[in-house]
Amino acid sequence: MTNPYLEPVSSTWVRAAGVVLLAAALVLTATISWGIWGYVGPGAPGRPFNSSMLIFGLILIALCGMCWQAGYRLAFGRPDRTGTLFSRPAWFAIGTGLLVMTVLMAVVIARGRGLNLVDVQFMLFFGGIGVWCLVLAFKRGAHGP
Repeated sequence: MTNPYLEPVSSTWVRAAGVVLLAAALVLTATISWGIWGYVGPGAPGRPFNSSMLIFGLILIALCGMCWQAGYRLAFGRPDRTGTLFSRPAWFAIGTGLLVMTVLMAVVIARGRGLNLVDVQFMLFFGGIGVWCLVLAFKRGAHGP
């Protein structure tokens, strides 16, 4: 008996998912550009820029990059040499970003109000995904390094 979750997805669905991800990347790029233009463009309202806005912007930039790369690889049928969706530097960047965010969350939350069980669960989840992304970044492919 075969496992349906291990069967390849139809190329039509793969390409459709790639096109949707490229469209999402285009919308994210426009949103980020519009937000930046609102701060540096002529007639900028002089709104205060705080750390929450910076973190949200960095998350949007990371999502945008992941959508562009995954969308391109799926829409045009260009997998990585190792057969993964993202390249090794992308897996490394995603994993490192998640681990840094986990450490920053731990420090800020512990200083502000102390950690509770839900905080620890979120940090273990994000940290675990970050470590797994780093494992994928350093994993050797089927055809060598």
